[in-house]
Amino acid sequence: MSITEQEFLDKVILFQQNGKNFKKWESVQKYSRLAAEYALYKGLRKSAKSIACVFICLIAYAIYWSDVPGFLRDNDCLLPPLYLLQDIFRPVQQDCGFCKIEDIHVRTNLSEEEFFETYAYTGLPLLVADGMRDWDTDKFGYQYFKDLYSETTLDDNDDCQFFGYRTNLNSLFDLFSMSKDRAEFKKGTEPWYIGWSNCVPEVSNELRKHYKVPYFLGHSERTKLDWMFMGSPGYKGASLHMDYNMDYSSWQAQIKGRKKWTFAPPPECWYECPRSHKIVVEPGNIFVFDSSRWYHSTEVLEGEYCLTIGAEYD
Repeated sequence: MSITEQEFLDKVILFQQNGKNFKKWESVQKYSRLAAEYALYKGLRKSAKSIACVFICLIAYAIYWSDVPGFLRDNDCLLPPLYLLQDIFRPVQQDCGFCKIEDIHVRTNLSEEEFFETYAYTGLPLLVADGMRDWDTDKFGYQYFKDLYSETTLDDNDDCQFFGYRTNLNSLFDLFSMSKDRAEFKKGTEPWYIGWSNCVPEVSNELRKHYKVPYFLGHSERTKLDWMFMGSPGYKGASLHMDYNMDYSSWQAQIKGRKKWTFAPPPECWYECPRSHKIVVEPGNIFVFDSSRWYHSTEVLEGEYCLTIGAEYD
């Protein structure tokens, strides 16, 4: 029996709230990963000598993964043991204050001073409804990017990161070589959702002619490395994950389409942060969050195709 990402997320929260009723669930195998994570983090936080807990958790993980091959496919995980080891040994959050929120804050006319005092480095997710103030990004889209990336810049961009997620697209060359119908999300064509980082200076300079650092950030942007995410309406975006190798928080501007975000606290914070959060980001909004503290996933909603651009800030 396989489970979807949303079912997994729901069970994470349910386990946090009703851990003593774990045996009432229909399949111990199906949810042993949740028990493993809970036991691991509670054990390691209580005692630095709880080495045996690691082995118990690895066994429980193995049982879990043997029962849900479909979940592997949903998460594009070709090497689940490596993924699990990375997840188990990621840095543990020592302070769970960032997730003690009732709802994700939504602001307009946010001053730079208030942003840096309340949100910038606290891990609190924030939606700035008027974040794309004075931007000129109407021309951004598939054809615009295809024209912008010449054959030369495509070669230069081979060293940049590209996420094909659940598609057969493995590079910008693949992306800009797809059929016109698929690129335009025509009915009957294969849906797609991808992301990439741009490390071509010429492309970055051209993009920055049409948008600027969000007004509430001032001049605090870390680099000119842009991230783009694009995909079909009504199609799943990124699966539930945590970017614990990221050093800085980031912002993402919703250029086109609507994207639903789901956030869940890490296991070590379950008893202090008892719920997950969802928010829909609309065109013109900018969403700010720390992807190294929250588990998060995205879904492109029905309607217009999705286009998001963003960067880290320091």
